[in-house]
Amino acid sequence: MARLLQLVAACMLMIGVANAQTLAWCGGQQGISTLTESTIPASLGVEAAIPLCVLRSADNTVRTYGVEVRKVFDEVADSFPTFATPYDEINFPPEADTRWEDGTGDSPTSNWEREQDGGEANPLAAADEFNQKFYFKPSVGSECVYTVCFEGFYAGDNSTTAEKSCHKIEVKNTVAYFDGADMATESVSTSLTPQNGFFAAAWVYPACDASADGNMTILSFESDRGEGEGPDEFGRTDSGLKVRNSINYQPSTGTFFYYDCYMGEAMSKPEYCCDKWHYVGLSITEEGKGQLFVDGIGPKLMSERERDIIKYSVVDFETQSRPDTTGNSGKLRIGRNFRGYMDDLGIWDESKTPGDFNTFHHTRDFSNTGYAEFWDMTVNPLAGLQSENFKKTATPAVTPCVLGMEHSVGPVDGACVTEIYGWNFADGINPKCSFGGVETKAAMVSSNPMDGSSARTIDTIKCETPGHVSPRFVDVTASNNGFNFTDLAKTGKTVKHLFLESSLYLTGEGNGGAEADSVCNDLPTKAVSFGAWVCPKCGPPVPPPPPSPPSPVAPAPPPSPSPPPPSPPPPQILGEGNDA
Repeated sequence: MARLLQLVAACMLMIGVANAQTLAWCGGQQGISTLTESTIPASLGVEAAIPLCVLRSADNTVRTYGVEVRKVFDEVADSFPTFATPYDEINFPPEADTRWEDGTGDSPTSNWEREQDGGEANPLAAADEFNQKFYFKPSVGSECVYTVCFEGFYAGDNSTTAEKSCHKIEVKNTVAYFDGADMATESVSTSLTPQNGFFAAAWVYPACDASADGNMTILSFESDRGEGEGPDEFGRTDSGLKVRNSINYQPSTGTFFYYDCYMGEAMSKPEYCCDKWHYVGLSITEEGKGQLFVDGIGPKLMSERERDIIKYSVVDFETQSRPDTTGNSGKLRIGRNFRGYMDDLGIWDESKTPGDFNTFHHTRDFSNTGYAEFWDMTVNPLAGLQSENFKKTATPAVTPCVLGMEHSVGPVDGACVTEIYGWNFADGINPKCSFGGVETKAAMVSSNPMDGSSARTIDTIKCETPGHVSPRFVDVTASNNGFNFTDLAKTGKTVKHLFLESSLYLTGEGNGGAEADSVCNDLPTKAVSFGAWVCPKCGPPVPPPPPSPPSPVAPAPPPSPSPPPPSPPPPQILGEGNDA
């Protein structure tokens, strides 16, 4: 009988184990190979998704209500996330850039599985698996790197998944790369109206390459009209003015210039470095008044604390040349003999003012600017280029995010040179750091290789702290163009620097302190003034004095020297008058 009861108990235990329901992630994570350390690529204005699926039973015919996938905000040391520093802290994108989508394709107002069973327009399938997607669409200011973690949750017993699902979202910008032999051709000329004038602008990064010693063409409106055709009945050949309007760069002199076959060239100042990002623009009015812009429209200080001025050019000229809008003969050719990178190339069917150029110079989202054609190299890449021509790197228009710094503590006097670590730093002409709103110049130390030769690494710039009137913590931000600084609300991560006063701390014990004896030998003959900031009894409590060292043991007296041996008796002299 006892044996029978044991068998029954064992069977009941086995049945209980078999029916136990443990909350877990679905196998394969719906296309994600691992639960942790998955990297999700993202780009400005392009939605990225993280599929998430959680279940409580291996039997997919079991309906369990109250299953949820939710965000996790608190890190657990040595548990999650497992990404390397500085990606080991959770920072979610801003709520305005995210949304959830459940297994029906709907976007629920909450993350809970619906409890209705039928009668709904899009009911969930009668299964325990709960599928949901977390979507993120980066906006201006949120082009950062994010570490996000999720967990499954069941309201019935408040259980959660044992393992958290953590992912790193990397928001990157795409640029076009030209090696000197590449060239893109676009048929945009026919969409322009010559009598309106036009405007063109782009970010360009001409490379310092020994083979790039000739003129580089950034963009050129050209005409193929009459090429390959014989003369007309009057013996005339229409060449069509091959180059109608163009923007170019001369690397040996560091000069940007405009050129067309009608009026010739108009040169900027020869002071624009290669291996730096520059923003160049061309505007021609309906009356033929032209302007070439480079990096600005007027003098501007790099920093309010210094007198360095940002280099810029506004070159005026006149021309009656316009893009060829007849038939298929007019072409926009981009990148002839150009070595380097381009991004945000736009064409507008009207002239623009210097103020418009200045606005575009600091614009990241051009969607509402009324362009005739725009190539952001991500959603709308240039025609004629191959996939290997598109690289991942930032331009100065991208707002970077700060992830850490070399020296988190520095003196209130400032002048402490420190490295700032972040994401999407760009090597432009006016990078800056900001310490509590006080801006300082920055210098590029290292950034992500634009040729894609290695994995993405953290970007680094170098700044000098400005100092402060009193000790305090300040937020540290950065800018690629001196205009758009890190948006802390959008990056979900704040890096702080502590301005700390250097001071002399004395415990009152011993002979510690400072002295100035023998510094000024003539003080006894002159009046003397002395002052100092003092804070009595500030700081930690005075520690108890250390115990007195034990008295040294007197050394034992040395042993007395042995007495000298007795002197020998004087010798006896035998002779007369002496008895033997």
